[in-house]
Amino acid sequence: MGAIKKVLCERELPERELHNSRLFVDLSENVHIHFREIRLMFGVEEFFEFTDVIRESAKEVKKYLKKHPDYNEQEVFDGLLVAGGIKRQTTPLQKSPKPHESKYFPNRLQIELQEEKVIDSIHIHFRDYRLVMNFETFREFTNGMKEALDNLEEFLKENQYNQEEHAFRGVVSQEEWQSERITLGDKIKYKIKKLLGRY
Repeated sequence: MGAIKKVLCERELPERELHNSRLFVDLSENVHIHFREIRLMFGVEEFFEFTDVIRESAKEVKKYLKKHPDYNEQEVFDGLLVAGGIKRQTTPLQKSPKPHESKYFPNRLQIELQEEKVIDSIHIHFRDYRLVMNFETFREFTNGMKEALDNLEEFLKENQYNQEEHAFRGVVSQEEWQSERITLGDKIKYKIKKLLGRY
């Protein structure tokens, strides 16, 4: 969910290949969640935190849908904050080295041509995510990124872009979070209500 100011690039990609239709988890050098073309990498404790949040969220979504049988996908575009509510949305991760860093490869960008025996020819590593694709999709993806960058530069020549205050960004410093992690959710909740004019 977002609020689009300008579409910088829009392209039709080739169809997914059949092997990019799976969801599975493996334990290798660390824990991997494979979902279609994406692989997410976790330390063991990070993985358990992730699955705990998903498990609780699934319960809450089911409960909400039971109470609201008239809910239809693609008709509601405001965030309902059902799963964990504002507390979950404004609580940084706790089982990572730092809330904003994953245990493995927090700052990596690497694009690789794989050996012929690997099913996907191109791997794009962005932090702890891996995105896989064949040559045809990679060409469309990279040409689209170049087009988007060119359009962004043109847009910024003619337009101001000043990010507005957000309830989560900069509420507390990293040091405050480390020393007061129990009360961070309440601080952010207060800031959000203040921004919305409820305090």
